[in-house]
Amino acid sequence: MRRAMTLTCATAALVVGGAAAASAAPPEREPIPLVCDNGETYEVVVNGNGAFTPGNIVDSTGVFVPTAFGAVTFHAETPTGEVTEFTEPPTAKGAGEVGPGNRPSVTCTFEVHQTLAEEEDGLPAGTEITISGEVTGFLTGRP
Repeated sequence: MRRAMTLTCATAALVVGGAAAASAAPPEREPIPLVCDNGETYEVVVNGNGAFTPGNIVDSTGVFVPTAFGAVTFHAETPTGEVTEFTEPPTAKGAGEVGPGNRPSVTCTFEVHQTLAEEEDGLPAGTEITISGEVTGFLTGRP
């Protein structure tokens, strides 16, 4: 099941940096919306699978670099109504509250939805998956 979450995150592009990217979303990647405590909303695209891979902000040269994740919840519901849900505990990279050059940290929430087109790790095609949580990081470039 955890492999399914990892594959889903990569396929749906999550987690943000939780998930790395280019300034325009490649066709196989969906943007991840981040609603942040600086009053801004960003869409990032992640091209890697690492938990702390930076996400490029769509239509800009900006990058969101994650430094910590709050609890991340994985929820899956099969077409027959069977529900699987678990929550990954918070995790952090390093101990700083600011990025290089004293860039202030920003905390954002995210929620990614995906419907499996085919069976994946024991989850049948048609399974609805939602991954949600909170990520803290800093911005580089021009968001």
